[in-house]
Amino acid sequence: MTRQSFPQPDISQAQILDMVTAICDAAAAGSELEVLLQQGVDRLRSLLDTDRVVVYQVLSPQDGFVIAESVEAPWRPLRGDRISEACFASGQQERYRRGQVSLVADVQHDTLAPCYADLLGRLQVQANLAVPIFMGSDLWGMLIAHHCRSPRPWNPSSRDLLVHAARHLGQGVYQHGLRQQLQAAAVRSQTEQLFDLFTHHVEQVLFIRDAVSGQFFYISAAYERIWGHSPTLLYNDPGLWLRQVHPDDLPRVQSSLGRQFDGNSVRREYRIVRPTGDVRWVQAHVQVVNDAQNQPRYMVGWAEDCTDRRQLQASLRATEAALSRRVGQEQLLRMLTARMRESLDLETILGATVAGIKTVFSADRAVIFQILANGDRRIAQQASNPDYGTIADSMIPTGPLPAPYLEKLYTWQPYIVNDVAAEPWSPELTAFLSTIRVKSAMIAPIAHPFGGDDQPLWGILVVHACGEQRQWQPFEANMLQHFADQLNTALHQAELYRQLQAANQELDRISKVDSLTQLANRRWLDEYLSQEWQRLAREGKPLSLVLADVDYFKPYNDTYGHAAGDQCLVEIASAIRFGVRRPADLAARYGGEEFALVLPDTDTTGAIRVVQLVRYHLQTLGLPHGANPSGDTITLSFGIATVNPTPDSPAEAILEIADQALYAAKDAGRNQYQVFQLRC
Repeated sequence: MTRQSFPQPDISQAQILDMVTAICDAAAAGSELEVLLQQGVDRLRSLLDTDRVVVYQVLSPQDGFVIAESVEAPWRPLRGDRISEACFASGQQERYRRGQVSLVADVQHDTLAPCYADLLGRLQVQANLAVPIFMGSDLWGMLIAHHCRSPRPWNPSSRDLLVHAARHLGQGVYQHGLRQQLQAAAVRSQTEQLFDLFTHHVEQVLFIRDAVSGQFFYISAAYERIWGHSPTLLYNDPGLWLRQVHPDDLPRVQSSLGRQFDGNSVRREYRIVRPTGDVRWVQAHVQVVNDAQNQPRYMVGWAEDCTDRRQLQASLRATEAALSRRVGQEQLLRMLTARMRESLDLETILGATVAGIKTVFSADRAVIFQILANGDRRIAQQASNPDYGTIADSMIPTGPLPAPYLEKLYTWQPYIVNDVAAEPWSPELTAFLSTIRVKSAMIAPIAHPFGGDDQPLWGILVVHACGEQRQWQPFEANMLQHFADQLNTALHQAELYRQLQAANQELDRISKVDSLTQLANRRWLDEYLSQEWQRLAREGKPLSLVLADVDYFKPYNDTYGHAAGDQCLVEIASAIRFGVRRPADLAARYGGEEFALVLPDTDTTGAIRVVQLVRYHLQTLGLPHGANPSGDTITLSFGIATVNPTPDSPAEAILEIADQALYAAKDAGRNQYQVFQLRC
């Protein structure tokens, strides 16, 4: 039979600390025992997400009853039930007296004593977690979690929660017992009250002092365990405890002594230095008790070693800080990845990277150095704290990096320099690092995506601490290397994108250019003419078009051959190109020996000026044409058309009228231009 898997709640250190604090606060507030226990089981059942949590008070080796319970329907309530079980007398209770925890994940399948399995079955329990509760050194009862709906493999955090809760519930039970004893002893003498109050062993140091002289009337034996020497010394020297206070905490403790007489209890936490030299944290509560004349008579209080709690809090804070840093680093990594997807612009990626790294590592500067082919370095990108300035390329020492430094980089592992001044840098690097005020650094190599064996290293990613030295952690260096690896990917993609752009640009150019003359081809002429027609229609500006045809070109081919004819067209294209002076002007091969000039935002006068420039340049070329009836050089005939485009008229209209003007020039004798104007 397959066991049902139960999803385990993950109980954090913070939740355990909150639970313990709630129990301690309720006990310190003097809550009734039943209230204290009921609040505890209610909160524990919620944290554990289980079906029943009970406090079982032991009455005898095989007898006890349920004093507090939190149970969820439909499971059977047990509060007030007296439970007698021979299993406890046969050894189970003895294991609890030794502080052992009982953990049963599956009642039906785990190996249990038959009597114990039968008891759990009667209580509808399928999984059980039981922790002993001690009052002082005596077993007082059990804190038990029942899972009734299914088996449950209890995880370590559930066990830790019950162990901590049981310990502090036991202290609450003990404090409740002390209060009951004090009430019962109200009619006894002062000596009997003090004896009954402090006879039993407790973990806390309990004390009574004279409010005026400070002399100790009583101090419990726990003082020796915490402070490290016998209470007898304190009776003889009441100020001994104060001299053991850590020097850094002493002023604060001394200032709190006077507040004890303001009528309120004083709580303080401070460090002590024990005779062995080790440091412990102590929490103390002091209350001044007045006599019948309302004058201070006694100082009554308790103190306990809270080092474990402080360490738990410190560990929690460190964990939270580390988690926060890791979350920030993961967010940066996601941001960098997103930037790489959104933009293939290398400068954008590098800028986002250094800005994010500086923030996440709380650094004073983040820099990406590119290593050039000759070994020089340049700043590819940086983000700096204004207090420490930016690095200029001119500040960087020239020439290759020192060999030991390169050897570290070629391991392709990050490394940490917690104290820059202690490293054996070259004099040039030492001066450079001093100038930019670096005290600690982390360095990660960036592999060259296309460098090969000749140039395997593209650069380095560096984080600087300038204000004070930093103790960088290995996980931080590993994260920095991860960013460096991402940059390698970005460099690779950016280079591929650059090559792709260049290839696309060349393909686009080829698709738009006539292969012979290198002027725009007919397809690009038609697209560009339509594009400019629409633009000028919106702007209300004129458009001029010039068509040119080579005079007597067929006789030229017949005389000189087609190869010479092609070369002649190339020379003529250079003359046509001479007339294109503005970025918006376009020169194109219209077809065969015909050429076109698109002149946006140009009136007829401007178009005539362009034609004259072309004719002048053609004349200076002096291309020979022995078969020209009108002369001995190549000449052109031109047709000029100027229109004001409108959105509802076709761009082809200007081609038609320019063609008409061209034929008019040919009919008039060639080697001239004719103008045709039309309003669309």
